[in-house]
Amino acid sequence: MDYLRHMAIFKQIVDAGSISAAADELDLSKSVISHHLKSLELAVGVQLLHRTTRKQQLTPAGTDFYQRCVQMANISQAAWQEARDTGGNIAGPIRISAPHALIDSIVAPAVGELCRDNTQVRPIISVADQRVDLLSDDIDLVIRVGKLPSSNLIQRKLGDFRDVVCASPAYIEQHKNEINAEQWLSLDYIANSWQKPKLTHQLEPLAHLTHNQAPTLKRLEFVANRFTDNSSAVCALAKADLGVGLLPEFMFQQAEAQNQLAMLLPNYQCSLNAVYAVHDFGHKPPQLIKTTIELLMRYFSCNKS
Repeated sequence: MDYLRHMAIFKQIVDAGSISAAADELDLSKSVISHHLKSLELAVGVQLLHRTTRKQQLTPAGTDFYQRCVQMANISQAAWQEARDTGGNIAGPIRISAPHALIDSIVAPAVGELCRDNTQVRPIISVADQRVDLLSDDIDLVIRVGKLPSSNLIQRKLGDFRDVVCASPAYIEQHKNEINAEQWLSLDYIANSWQKPKLTHQLEPLAHLTHNQAPTLKRLEFVANRFTDNSSAVCALAKADLGVGLLPEFMFQQAEAQNQLAMLLPNYQCSLNAVYAVHDFGHKPPQLIKTTIELLMRYFSCNKS
């Protein structure tokens, strides 16, 4: 078992280009990595790497040994994948974190179908508009709006949607003079936890209004005076005539159909937001993760049609 661990760490040293880089990628100290390399070379009785302060280079014996380490890693990865996919069965727990606005229309229906077709799946759903950490929060799959700027995590685009700046019809009627005069700062604003107290929304005219001309953007500046920590509460407070809020179109459309909410500016729209499924299983995730992502993509597509 020690030999296998030495071989895996040796491969990482070569792939990373240095002991320091391997230590960072494996989240181990440099001294631990150096100890493994020294123990490996003592065990095989030959030097595998020439090392200086500036670079490292494989010896002839090290080159041959590295190729065997690569083969070992490939066989190990294949064994894991085959075990995961044996018989095509999908089972076990899956921990998913998603924002409130995507639960009713996307996440719950997709997970419902997943469990109907695979009765041994045990979903654990965490609903949060705040960003979560996959490792520290013990999450298998995070559904998030916006792509991570730089990350080793795997990100798969599920689809996109628009936010809607809206309020109740009664609130819009009561404040129509301020809205017509574009006095946004005088309006009440219901902020979600991820929004700042002072915020700006830039809206573009609907496509059929531009007629091949450069679009005239609307810049809406607000100061929040009502606060909550999730989109469902923003929606409820807006329905209660408490002010303007920003809601994903999935949530807004349900309330609009019941005449509970309306767009603040019917001829303008927000830009598209991309939604991603994020996980830490590499480029060959377990079948449970792959199937869940495929279902989420399908339900996203159904909601856009």
